[in-house]
Amino acid sequence: MTLLFREEPQAGSLPVTAVPATLVRGGTSKCWIFRDEDLPADPQETERLLIRTFGSPDLRQIDGVGGASSTTSKAITVGGTGPDGTVHYRFAQVAIDKPAVEWASNCGNCATALGLYALHAGLVTPTGDVTRVPILNTVTGLRLICEIPTPGAQVPAYGGRRLDGQHYPGVPIDVVFQKTSWSSYGAQFPTGKALDEIDVDGRRYQATLIDAGAPAALFDARDLGLDATGSEEALEALVRIAPQLRAAAARKMNLPQNLSSIPKVGVVGPPPDGTTGVSARMISMSALHPAIGLTSAVAVAAASGTEGSVVRRSMVPAAEAGLSIHLLNGKTTLALDAADPAEVSFQRSARVISESTILVPND
Repeated sequence: MTLLFREEPQAGSLPVTAVPATLVRGGTSKCWIFRDEDLPADPQETERLLIRTFGSPDLRQIDGVGGASSTTSKAITVGGTGPDGTVHYRFAQVAIDKPAVEWASNCGNCATALGLYALHAGLVTPTGDVTRVPILNTVTGLRLICEIPTPGAQVPAYGGRRLDGQHYPGVPIDVVFQKTSWSSYGAQFPTGKALDEIDVDGRRYQATLIDAGAPAALFDARDLGLDATGSEEALEALVRIAPQLRAAAARKMNLPQNLSSIPKVGVVGPPPDGTTGVSARMISMSALHPAIGLTSAVAVAAASGTEGSVVRRSMVPAAEAGLSIHLLNGKTTLALDAADPAEVSFQRSARVISESTILVPND
């Protein structure tokens, strides 16, 4: 059947384009990974192909490979490796409700997926019992290191690390963000301050506007009349006002106004009673994120080390090093120097799910 789709027609163009792709679960997201060599040379044609591949703008993405959520409508395109062995890639957030692709943000979960893919696809050769895979987002400039166990210099097919928000385990991967590259637009605090005021509909809200991992606007939940430990239903007000908060914060941070996903918007507050760290709830693609994106977690972690930030004033310090971020489902724990986070490390897991040929209609 596949040969029929590849067969040259008698007249006109091929009705379907066959595109190789690999589906990888990284953290709490799924990411389709493509090679640049298998995609159109024209960037706009690549965007059209991704939109049709995922099945947007159908909210269910029925006629495509998307999963109708922000965590399952993601792609990476891989350009190969640089002279130093760094894997070059671009991250694509494929919109669900409109025919659009956004390239200007980062995704730590998809970066996790890419680390395992790079070994699986032979882009990086395993070295010893642990292999460090350096990756570079060529759009945002974010550099990461993925540390992956490769016992006997063999690529693992499966692993036993299971984290909050995951039903099944996967290959253990430690993802390291470094301060030297985690700001996409220059300064970690674009306004030069740890605390700013945002005006929306005649009301003024305090926020920490930070560019770390990804640009983020972090609000004090109490300032919005919300509880950062609340349920999805209790935070519906945040979902409704998030687009206005995002737009106002983008102007203050001097970010491009044509991007719908940055800065990330979220609320923070004290952790649940009897625990340490901080609570956080983030918005992703007009909905409450079921956990937290790694890049948003970096923003929370970076802000935690700055006096006066909304994170710092809500945080309950722990006796041991690191930071716990309490989420809608479970929590995530980061390794960092709480006094001055210059490096943030996450424990994640990943699994290669499918090596596929996607048949994309040329309509």
